[in-house]
Amino acid sequence: MNTENAKLRRVEDDLNVSGMGAVILGAWGILRAVIEILTETAEFFDFGEVSPVEKKIYTALMLSFILGFLVLVSWVHMHVGLNAMREARGKPYKKRYLIPAVIYIIALIASLSLYGEDFQDEDKLDTTIASILVDLTTIYLFIIVVRSALKIRKIRRDMPKEDRLRQSPEEEHRLEEDRLRQSPEEEHRLING
Repeated sequence: MNTENAKLRRVEDDLNVSGMGAVILGAWGILRAVIEILTETAEFFDFGEVSPVEKKIYTALMLSFILGFLVLVSWVHMHVGLNAMREARGKPYKKRYLIPAVIYIIALIASLSLYGEDFQDEDKLDTTIASILVDLTTIYLFIIVVRSALKIRKIRRDMPKEDRLRQSPEEEHRLEEDRLRQSPEEEHRLING
């Protein structure tokens, strides 16, 4: 049973670190997108020859789409990352947080093909390679989150019931504190029988 507890702790650590990575990469992704929009404003908002009214409408639609996309991506990163950290620590979490994680992995893998035309432009080559590496790291982290969460659930499900009560570090710490807070009379009774 000791090996099962050690394995559980190792996988919980993997899940916790991957969850933190998902949150951090989510913040980085938003920052990267904002910087890209600010540096390439002319390309993003070049609608050709349109009237000023149409240009305002197109700009508003484009900004709404970009903002909505950034909110969605940040929500996925925060939702998956925070729930992964909660699960790793044995705290309450949303059970279905892995569904957006898997969908996001698939979407990121599919989006890698969009980098093809960026390789043609030598001015963007270094940023394209950096973006691909960040996306591959994100895919890897989300795969680790899914894999670790499923392993933790299997290990906890297969553990005897009495060991499940002490499976999270926070729960073990709380039980230890409760034991130390026992009244002197209770301690005396426990020691002397």
